[in-house]
Amino acid sequence: MSKSPVTTLRTSPRMSNARLWLFASILTVSMTLIMSFHIVLESGLSLVSGQPAPEDIFAPHSLNYVSDILTERAKQKAYDDVLEVYSPSDMSIGRGQLTQAGTMFAFIETVRADIGTDGETRAGYLMAIETAVINSETANALLAMNDIKYNRVKNDTLIIIDTIMRQNIKETQVDEYKRAALQQISLSLDTEQSDTVSAIAPQFVKPTIFLDVEATTAQQERAQTAVEPVLRKVEQGERIAEAGDLLSDLNIEMMESLGMLQTETNWYYVLGIALLSMLVSIIITLYWQRYERGLRNNLRYLALLGSLILLSLAAARILLSSSPQLLYWFPIATFSLLVAVVYDIRFSVLLTAVLSIMIGYMQAAPFEFSIYLFVGGLFSVLTLQDIYAQRINPFFRAGAFATVGYAISLLLFTLPKEMEIAELATLIACTIGNGTLSAVLTLLGLYIVGVLFGVTTTIQLQDLSRLDHPLLRDLLRQAPGTYHHSIMVANLAEQAAERIGANSTLVRVGAFYHDVGKMKQPLYFTENQQGVNPHDEMDPYDSARIIINHTTNGLELAAQYKLPDRIRHFIAEHHGQRLVMGFYKKAQAMAGDEANLVDKERFRYPGPRPRSPESAIVLMADAIDATSTALRPSNAREIEKLVNSIVDDDLIECQLNDSGLTMGELQEIRSSFIDTLKGRFHVRVKYPGNDEMMRDDP
Repeated sequence: MSKSPVTTLRTSPRMSNARLWLFASILTVSMTLIMSFHIVLESGLSLVSGQPAPEDIFAPHSLNYVSDILTERAKQKAYDDVLEVYSPSDMSIGRGQLTQAGTMFAFIETVRADIGTDGETRAGYLMAIETAVINSETANALLAMNDIKYNRVKNDTLIIIDTIMRQNIKETQVDEYKRAALQQISLSLDTEQSDTVSAIAPQFVKPTIFLDVEATTAQQERAQTAVEPVLRKVEQGERIAEAGDLLSDLNIEMMESLGMLQTETNWYYVLGIALLSMLVSIIITLYWQRYERGLRNNLRYLALLGSLILLSLAAARILLSSSPQLLYWFPIATFSLLVAVVYDIRFSVLLTAVLSIMIGYMQAAPFEFSIYLFVGGLFSVLTLQDIYAQRINPFFRAGAFATVGYAISLLLFTLPKEMEIAELATLIACTIGNGTLSAVLTLLGLYIVGVLFGVTTTIQLQDLSRLDHPLLRDLLRQAPGTYHHSIMVANLAEQAAERIGANSTLVRVGAFYHDVGKMKQPLYFTENQQGVNPHDEMDPYDSARIIINHTTNGLELAAQYKLPDRIRHFIAEHHGQRLVMGFYKKAQAMAGDEANLVDKERFRYPGPRPRSPESAIVLMADAIDATSTALRPSNAREIEKLVNSIVDDDLIECQLNDSGLTMGELQEIRSSFIDTLKGRFHVRVKYPGNDEMMRDDP
């Protein structure tokens, strides 16, 4: 038995994830190779810090540069100068320690009063006290003292604790204050009393204020942030080092900035590039898994994505190797527009951002140039409109807006530098040329993408939307009722797609072809019947099989006519995993008392459920058109009840869970369906029969 076309659209999650992460690995390696291609540079001096200068070294040209070493030293000094921030003094700690000491002395007095117990046992009681460590010598002294001496020891100890614990004691100062406690012992005490107090009192000294790490760190970070980059200036012919002088880090930094040192392969830089490439690949893969469900298993779209990213990086690498100024001509808007048209705008914004960061990283000026590229690409994507109504104008308009974005970001960084007017005008001219070049390359890229990768492009959709397409002509001849139904579904779905900003042309074309599978057995479908329903005499299982198979048959025709994958998704997904409810109920009725034994899965479409907003709209529009044609609602309330009933059923059955539609968008879609049906049925009268859906709930 040949493999069903439906199964070709469904891959196990494990296999799908394995493919995606293999793609991420290949993309990581490829991006790393492209970005690090320039690392081996021309040879110069070979010097290191701490080595004597072999000869007098002079600057070959003048240069102003930021000294990372001096800047880091200034930041470190600012960091070190910040005073630590401590919490306010907590007097409850001192009171707690004083209370514990008082409790301890109360216990000692109890033991002293127990004259019926031998001295060794009573000393053991005192040594078992957990509040303070009391050794045998101190314990025996406490027991041997008369009441006057004991009370002097007790009072002196409590006074010392009270005095010391009133201070602001840091954790690092505990030992210092313990020594201070010893200095507070009264000179009127004898040696035995003094030793006892010195053994007990310091043990109750605890910190009363604590380092506020978060506040201290925040002040240190603010101090570092406030440090301005330290600029150094070197004039042409200035002596950097005399022969025999030990070279410092500052000497080496200056020579590196002047391009005087031999540069070998910097493997740390390569590692940094690899980490950046891996991070970008992971972000792209996670986004693809979460938001591109309809294309998750499509290797052609993955291959196209990887090709676009790698070609863009390679072009940037070539321009950088020639002259950094040429990067102002880098047409990132072409990349952004192609991704927006082939995939979606959100994905385009994400990829524009990561590509801008990667190119800026290669250019060693990540902030300025990344902003320049990102703003230009973003302007082009967010102003792209009506791409399915015309072939050229929307892309040139987007290119013009990209120029505006380039120019604004360029002025943002060049005006503070007081650049010469002529030089600034040259750069502005580059941005104008960049915008025009981006539009031209986008149109060329769309053609190439459609031919080489077989993905759905604007041009393909325009061709497929022509009603004289061979497959649509066959549908009209063999199943005219289905053809008319498809046109009605397309009109209904297209307006809903426009309402929420979805790809309305993709929706319209998908609706044209969603039911082409009915051509193989047209008379088994109501819209093509002329008074005779063959299902009346058939087993419900056979009827359901024929109805369900129209999706499989449709996919076979789609493959035969080489329809793009995104159009095939509409064929496979326009019923989701719904039940063919009529024949399921019929089978239950025939089963009688054993109705609960009817296998529901034999009456269920194989799916998958809609995996994009566009196919979800067609799923709902298909059911609404078919039902409204049968029930022919005659007033606004009946139309609203019909639409809400069908949409609510799809929500309850979880048919829209994978579509990515929000509840707000779904409400807009409902409103669009209702408005369209009101226009279609505004002159209809109510027909008898089929009243169940129209009747208000009790």
